[in-house]
Amino acid sequence: MASTYSSILNLEIQTTGENSGTWGTITNNNLKKLEAAMKGYVAVSIASTSDSLEVDDGGTGDEQDNAIIKLTGTLTANTTMQCEAQENWFIIDNATTMGTYTLGFKPASGTAASLVASSKHLLYTDGSTMFDVLADCGNISANGTLTVAGNTSLTGGTFIFNDDQDDFDARFEGNSDANLLFLDAGNDRVGIKTGSPSTELHVVGGVKATGNIDFDGGTFTFNDTQGDFDFRIEGDADSHLFFTNADNDRVGIGVSSPAAKMEIDQSSSTGAIPVLELDQGDNDQPFIKFDGDSQSDTSGNITTDTEIGALTGYIRVNVEGTARWIAFYATS
Repeated sequence: MASTYSSILNLEIQTTGENSGTWGTITNNNLKKLEAAMKGYVAVSIASTSDSLEVDDGGTGDEQDNAIIKLTGTLTANTTMQCEAQENWFIIDNATTMGTYTLGFKPASGTAASLVASSKHLLYTDGSTMFDVLADCGNISANGTLTVAGNTSLTGGTFIFNDDQDDFDARFEGNSDANLLFLDAGNDRVGIKTGSPSTELHVVGGVKATGNIDFDGGTFTFNDTQGDFDFRIEGDADSHLFFTNADNDRVGIGVSSPAAKMEIDQSSSTGAIPVLELDQGDNDQPFIKFDGDSQSDTSGNITTDTEIGALTGYIRVNVEGTARWIAFYATS
């Protein structure tokens, strides 16, 4: 009875009493095939868009039975490399030049696993489907640097960085910014577009919020460095409902260029509302307090000159560009 061949490694299974004089050669070939399956390496240049690994029944010249297979060559279209439709495992080194094309590795007539350019894959097949072990592996512990050249997708569970609370920073780069998001672990601070955040949250650039902002505790300081930075709050129909002009240290209500320390502009002519309404709930306190340069004549903004009438004095105001005086009494 003639020899047969195993289904996976294509080893020659000899029949008792056969192969007189060649039994040793056949046995050595089988041992070499086993060695290749455990430790062997072969480089295979892809020759077509539907290529197959060479198989040698009983011989030692096959490509498929090597543990490590390096694929080379330049793809000219979407390509598939296939092995026999038998159980097996492979370490594949994809060294092909792929360009914009895809490269799959599969058992004959089966389902392929997609190979990534310039990457190494640990694969196994059940004879009908090729599986990429690292595509859905369990827990991974990396004691060194983990570098990912492709996309990273977290679809379940929680993500915790620096779970031991050590001094390990985290940095996310942008297209042109090295510190698009920076976590300063040593100081427990977060920086946006800065690698040296000076507060718990330090933003270099604009901030836009489309929802509510809640300040619950602490103080709010705008323009703490006293630079030329204006502050503006818009209303429903007023672009300068409240405006601080940092350049000349003035405040405007309804005006974009306040001409005084505070200028109020009633822009509506149909609202039937006053420009300023004072409601003093503390009945024993004045509505307005004037502090100025009090003189006995009219050279200051407050005068005690009573020659005009039997009054205590006058306060200077401007009416349509002309200085006027409002009289006041010392008693009611």
